[in-house]
Amino acid sequence: MKKISLIICAIALVAAVGCKQKNHKMSHDELRAAIDSIEKPLMSAAQFQPIDTVKGRNLVDLYVEFADNYSDDTIAATYLHRAAQVCNGLDCIDEMVTYYDRVIDEYPEYRHLDECYYEKGIYLDNAGRKDAARDAYQQFLDNYPNHFLAEDIRKAIPLLDLSDELLIKHLQQQEKK
Repeated sequence: MKKISLIICAIALVAAVGCKQKNHKMSHDELRAAIDSIEKPLMSAAQFQPIDTVKGRNLVDLYVEFADNYSDDTIAATYLHRAAQVCNGLDCIDEMVTYYDRVIDEYPEYRHLDECYYEKGIYLDNAGRKDAARDAYQQFLDNYPNHFLAEDIRKAIPLLDLSDELLIKHLQQQEKK
């Protein structure tokens, strides 16, 4: 009976320690180090092959955890921006939109906000979500009417309504001019 009690106590202790470690909130520096350890090799490899799904998912989770826990840190917006980009690479379009929208809504002074609007439109267009892409492009134009990409976006919006065949035909005609 004594042995059984000891075994039960040992199992309970291991379970308690395991649960405590899972709930451990990473510090600011721990999160930054974890992000750096995954981000650099993953992005280097992504230049030559598709993003590793498991590592990409882990990286997105770390970016978001950082932004959730340290939202006042100036790099939080950058991490959400990167989370959106990685989600695009993982073909997680709804999640990508969520992170772009968070940057846009929560960090209006973010220095790369124009890129967030633009990338959101491009990625939605590439995903075949033409209406959502049109909205993102329009938001870009509303906020950055004199941006160096504004004229290109104005020309691209009407093309969203074209089928792939008509778009190819249009581009070939433009090439001839």
